[in-house]
Amino acid sequence: MKSRVLVMAARRACIVALVGLSGCDCGGGGFPDARPSDGPLPGTVTATWSLTDLNGAPITCDQVGATTVFLQLRSRTTTAGAAVSLSCALSPATSQPLVAGIYDVTFELHAGATTIATSPAQNAVSVQPGLDTRLAPVAFMVDSNGGLVVSLAAAPPATSNCKSVAERGANITTNTITLEHTGDGCAPVVFTRSRGATVLGTYTVSCSAPMVTNCIENDEQLAVSSMPSGPYTIHIRGKFNALDCWQNDDSFQVPALGKVLSETRNLAFRNVAGCVRP
Repeated sequence: MKSRVLVMAARRACIVALVGLSGCDCGGGGFPDARPSDGPLPGTVTATWSLTDLNGAPITCDQVGATTVFLQLRSRTTTAGAAVSLSCALSPATSQPLVAGIYDVTFELHAGATTIATSPAQNAVSVQPGLDTRLAPVAFMVDSNGGLVVSLAAAPPATSNCKSVAERGANITTNTITLEHTGDGCAPVVFTRSRGATVLGTYTVSCSAPMVTNCIENDEQLAVSSMPSGPYTIHIRGKFNALDCWQNDDSFQVPALGKVLSETRNLAFRNVAGCVRP
């Protein structure tokens, strides 16, 4: 009888221990240890996006210099919120773990630290514990055109691109220019040549048969008012008669949103027989 009482007492003690979330060796197989609760599991969201120009034609992130898609999540259920930054080129993409709850989500397209486009918010998005929530597809519309202004300067510094070496010039007699849009090949733009407010003529880019023009002086500007934005490589040659004595092969980014890139391209001397350094 005494043994039976002891067994029953041990079982009651084990039940009390389980309620307190403690382990108990009850004998005869017993009960597994209970695991303390760590709260709700986090969830995630997955976003899918696309970019178009103002006419609705598809464009790429590189074309407008876009780097990230930024999501701002504002919780309706707590004071918490979250910021999600996703690489523009990697659609679709999934967020870091988020506290489960109801969120209003806004979308921004960033080029570096600049917001270049937004998309309508998605409200009352439910992030479920331990699950991924797919957001509705997002579309960003971007003005994908910009402008370009280029000046040419022979380096080491010369007083003139076009004057003779005796006059401290670079001795360039003619120039050729080609322009390539990365991923699309030749960019057949038409540059307007000017000096101040005076228009001197035009230069039409042709990559297969570059137009040979009279020497472009270092106080001239070559301008294109509107062209597709994106990464470009320019190939400039400064010739003395038939020799390519000066060159430039720079890469650069024409900005979007109608902005203008204005830079001087330095022509490097080529140590070729017949070319004379200033």
